[in-house]
Amino acid sequence: MKKLILFTAILGLTQMACRKPQAPSSFSGRWVMVEVKDNRSGLTTTKPFSVQHDVVVTFTSLNSTSGTFTGYTPTNEIGKNAYSTGPNQTISIPVLGMTKAAETPWGTLFVDNICASQEYSFEAGGMLHIKTTNKTLQFHRQ
Repeated sequence: MKKLILFTAILGLTQMACRKPQAPSSFSGRWVMVEVKDNRSGLTTTKPFSVQHDVVVTFTSLNSTSGTFTGYTPTNEIGKNAYSTGPNQTISIPVLGMTKAAETPWGTLFVDNICASQEYSFEAGGMLHIKTTNKTLQFHRQ
């Protein structure tokens, strides 16, 4: 009996350890910006240690191709904004309504690029990439 319990426990742990993390399948949820990549040079920027707060957006899907998002940057609140998606993983965020007071360089990377969004992709491990002409914003699902 002990051997059966031990075997079952080992089998269960092995199956859990062998599973690959799944890529998210929708925007819905809370996302934290973790990296910004320059598409030309490949250089990446992460949040400086001196910046105490994150860039966080919460997407709410209205249907399979549109929704809204809200959130905050290190120093400002992001109001309710619309987004839409299209064929071939295209995304459009035409307007960013938010407060605008003394933004940090980290928050500015989000603010200056999010309305130029063109494409998105999901990656295993709970990652979302939003690509513009010049930058790719990388988010992690919380």
